[in-house]
Amino acid sequence: MAKNTSSSAFRKIDIDQYNEDNFREDEAEQSIPAGPDEGEDNALALTLKVLLAIKSAQIEDAVANLSVDDIDILMKYIYRGFEYPSEGSSGHLLLWHEKAYNIGGSGSIVRVLSDRMKV
Repeated sequence: MAKNTSSSAFRKIDIDQYNEDNFREDEAEQSIPAGPDEGEDNALALTLKVLLAIKSAQIEDAVANLSVDDIDILMKYIYRGFEYPSEGSSGHLLLWHEKAYNIGGSGSIVRVLSDRMKV
C-alpha cells in the first residue's frame, strides 16, 4: 500500500543553508597561529643563551636535577637550537643532548618529535 505523500513537513528545511556561497570555514580552524610570536622567539633566544652559557662540566649536574617532563622540554629547546645554529652552538647542544638522552632515553626523543606543541 502506498504511503501518504501529501505531508509538507519536509518543505520546512532551509536548503539555502547548504549552498556553497553561504558555506563558512569553522572558526576553530582559522584561529591556528601562523607562526611563532615575538614572545616565543624571545623565550627561545633566552633559553639558548642560558644553555650555551653553562660550562660543559656542569651540564651533567644540571640535567640530573630535572624531572622527565623537564627533560622533554629541554630536548625541545635543543632541537630548536639545532634549527637555528650559531657559531659553536651545535657542539655544545650535542653535549646537552647526550646528557639529556642518558636520563630521558629514546622515549624523550619520541615524545618531543611527536608532540604538536612546539617551543
